[in-house]
Amino acid sequence: MVRQRILSAILARTQALRNYRATFVQGTRLEYVSYSTPRNQMEAPPIVVMHDLNLSGESWRHVASNLSQHGLRQVITVDARNHGLSPHISGHSPLHLAADVEALMGHQRLNKIVALGHGMGGRAMMTLALTQPQLVERVILVDTTPAPVPSSFYLTREVFEMMIQVAPTIPANLSLSEGRRFILPIFQDVVQDVSELRTVIQNLRKMQDSTFGWSVNPQAVLSSWAEMMIDYESTIGGLSPFMGEVLLIAGSQSEFVTSTSISIMQRYFPNTVVQILDAGHCVYEDQPEQFVELVVEFTQVCLVC
Repeated sequence: MVRQRILSAILARTQALRNYRATFVQGTRLEYVSYSTPRNQMEAPPIVVMHDLNLSGESWRHVASNLSQHGLRQVITVDARNHGLSPHISGHSPLHLAADVEALMGHQRLNKIVALGHGMGGRAMMTLALTQPQLVERVILVDTTPAPVPSSFYLTREVFEMMIQVAPTIPANLSLSEGRRFILPIFQDVVQDVSELRTVIQNLRKMQDSTFGWSVNPQAVLSSWAEMMIDYESTIGGLSPFMGEVLLIAGSQSEFVTSTSISIMQRYFPNTVVQILDAGHCVYEDQPEQFVELVVEFTQVCLVC
């Protein structure tokens, strides 16, 4: 009976790896910013940061700068595909985002990284660690686990569908600030929280042809909605656990990390340490000093130098 269970587990993992190889995706070149100081140990794997959905690397600028100043690691923040200044292209699954990080590593000639991700970016980094563990020294996850995204999260399918519908209706003669005021009442009925509403509105962009668009690509996000937001475990199910060190920094006011989601997390990342700060989903913004302190301490010792 024990032998049968072992064989079944081996077969499941083998099939998961076959499925991963069968769905191999080509990484795209990401826009990135590097933060370093003379005190950084350049031989140590850098911390590569990927942001959450609907944001960009810019949202990490202050924290990344502080991490490089107070810690021993270079820090690289990226704009994920279909966000910020990175290309808007088809495909936005966790496998696509992980492949983009791998492509960045190849471009930068990095053998290993400390993979840090928030929300969507965390799922990219989890995927990279589970499918290419030889590339990852450590993992730092910010308020995310492999469990489904809570239903209370403000970025629903409806918001992205509205983005697609609303942009073409904005008069082309309006300035960017006027365009943002034009769409504000439309989204107010769906996104009640002021800071969350601001995040959506600030994504609006004035295009070169005077029409309006978004810095995020809503169509690409929707195309991989189930894989990214609802059933992320379908991407990683059956893969061998990542046995390296993992730090999960959660917000006590957020619903993303619960006892149930931590249990799911530990199936894939058994060496996870959980730290909970008095914060919402954007832990690094709500508690920047405590966040930097935790990350600096976690990455103080280089395991591969």
